[in-house]
Amino acid sequence: MFFYSDNINFASESKKEMKSSITTEHIKEARAKYDSYGNEWEKAYFDENSGGFNVYHIKHKFTPTGGGGEAEKTVGNMLAKLGKQVEFLPEGKRKSADLMFDDQKWDIKYINEANIATIRSAIRNARKADNAIFFWDTNEKLIDLCNAANRETGRLLKRQTVFLPDIYYINKNGLLNLLWSKKRD
Repeated sequence: MFFYSDNINFASESKKEMKSSITTEHIKEARAKYDSYGNEWEKAYFDENSGGFNVYHIKHKFTPTGGGGEAEKTVGNMLAKLGKQVEFLPEGKRKSADLMFDDQKWDIKYINEANIATIRSAIRNARKADNAIFFWDTNEKLIDLCNAANRETGRLLKRQTVFLPDIYYINKNGLLNLLWSKKRD
């Protein structure tokens, strides 16, 4: 059941390749888009080298407990530095995805201290988004994430009607790596 590969759209792009594809016109267009966000958005970060940015909707709630809110901001900055235009979405009565970029909804899961059972629960909770990004910054969690993804996706796929997000993890350079994909070739 385990599917592991680098995502061509994200992880295979080295920083050097990305810089060579960025033009001053691209930066100018990105800046104009960033500046166009209105009062409902906090303009948090713009990267002059890549054209990536972070904007926070005023109704987005960064959780202060467990480091999750700071992890969201960290991941958003890592993505922005690599050229992603990240919008942190408003949160309503029902829990929604954390952010949007590349026309897809993403949920960030901070698993620094999580065990396999907690990671499995995070995978279930991420079904509200198109994709889930798992992030850790001190303890190595890749093996735990792989085990949890194998077990949880296997369990949920038996139902055949359950939507699962693509599962990514983000490395220290900010590149997304695809761990499990809902698309099977």
